[in-house]
Amino acid sequence: MGAKPPSLSGIKPTGIPHLGNYLGMIKPAIQMQQTHETFYFIADYHALTSTHDPNQLSENAYDLTAIFAALGMDFENHAFFLAIRYS
Repeated sequence: MGAKPPSLSGIKPTGIPHLGNYLGMIKPAIQMQQTHETFYFIADYHALTSTHDPNQLSENAYDLTAIFAALGMDFENHAFFLAIRYS
């Protein structure tokens, strides 16, 4: 079989993820690990417009990463990163 098609997506760490986050991005991202070469990022730079406290933003990003880990994100074989690190 040939190379897997790429998948790129991001999610803003604005607080506790809700059902829309789960159904719209998190669940599909976890599922696509099987069929795609995935590149997912936490759009922390974008969240600066709604979360002005840098400590809260950092905590939200860590919490979101933990949620992805708990739901099965394979960090060893798929790219998962903070967008602000590459801005």
